[in-house]
Amino acid sequence: MKSYQIENEHVLIEFLDYGGTITKMISKKTGTNFVLSYDEWESYYLNPYFFGATIGRNAGRTFPPHYINSQKESVLLDTNEGNVHLHGGKNGVHQVIWEVSKNDESSYSLRYFDDSSNYDPMALKLVYRLEDNRFTIIMEGNSDVPTICNLTNHMYFNLNQSKEYPITSHLLKIAPAKIQIIDEQFIPTGEYSTMAIPEYRQFNFLKEKPISKSLNLGTRLSKICADGIDLAYCFLKPEESQPKITLTDEAKRNRLKIYSDQESCVVYTLNKLNRFLKVNGGTPIQKFGGVTFEMQRKPNYVHESAEALSTNYHAYTTFEIN
Repeated sequence: MKSYQIENEHVLIEFLDYGGTITKMISKKTGTNFVLSYDEWESYYLNPYFFGATIGRNAGRTFPPHYINSQKESVLLDTNEGNVHLHGGKNGVHQVIWEVSKNDESSYSLRYFDDSSNYDPMALKLVYRLEDNRFTIIMEGNSDVPTICNLTNHMYFNLNQSKEYPITSHLLKIAPAKIQIIDEQFIPTGEYSTMAIPEYRQFNFLKEKPISKSLNLGTRLSKICADGIDLAYCFLKPEESQPKITLTDEAKRNRLKIYSDQESCVVYTLNKLNRFLKVNGGTPIQKFGGVTFEMQRKPNYVHESAEALSTNYHAYTTFEIN
């Protein structure tokens, strides 16, 4: 496992070749690491919370666990969360060493040929680029036959200087979207909501508000989400010039804006803990200790979209650090 850095006068980015994992996104203006990272590098081999990792071949949950390939055959997917295929299954790309090459002083390329998953073989490429205060991740895939590809990054953000404070007081704004309604397995039911009805209204972040407003609601959906957020926000507009996500700490010292060409974002507020590891200098990991924004195709799209397969995949997400 090796680490690499990209740095300028505004931001320092650190990542690992293992999983293409982002371990640091430091704003030099305030000296704050915007992301949660394990104190011990060995924790990334298990990485129970997917901290900072590249997720694929198929981000999110797929159920039933199969897909129809280009030959119209049903291909069985392995399961790693009950009966669900999660984040690429047992051979997800967060668990492999990516080949890293330096492009120039501001960017690296990471490559991995995926021929060990349940999907057709595909050459994958990541580009990590830092320009001023904007860090961009470009994700690409190329295969000989149409296949599945849906990549994302799983950074957890906490804009507090000290990670002993959770993200409950962070201010969140999300571009116009509808949420996928999920069942007890976190699988989309096929129903969507614009969050206009009272049961779902507190999940609406069209206007900036504290994340705490959406926690511990006592509703059915809130209880499914373990009293936090674990939902896909499916954007209503393809607009890329405006941020899909804006996150600000309570003191308004640190702000993150996220731009992306992806159709949805899974927002998850670290609701469920099963391993109490230490992060960011000795702080015990805690519920609501961070929030992740997984830019991706709609969860379970392999069973919804008539255009699930492709020979060429391209996606980007830009993080503006203020």
